[in-house]
Amino acid sequence: MDEPVRILHHREGNCWWAESPDVDGWTAAADSYTEVVKLAEEGVPFALKHRATLEHYVPASEQVPSTRDRT
Repeated sequence: MDEPVRILHHREGNCWWAESPDVDGWTAAADSYTEVVKLAEEGVPFALKHRATLEHYVPASEQVPSTRDRT
């Protein structure tokens, strides 16, 4: 079973960034939520050097595209 890893997403102005309390020093930034999710899905397993199940968290005050909108 893959290790669960929490990803915390934040929006500042027109940009999104992500961090993980489970991966020391890892962060990612992008112009959209969709892009930063993709960076997390690629970057976290690379940083850990093994697969992981990502659990994405976004503040309740933020609106994000649905998973159907991802390309």
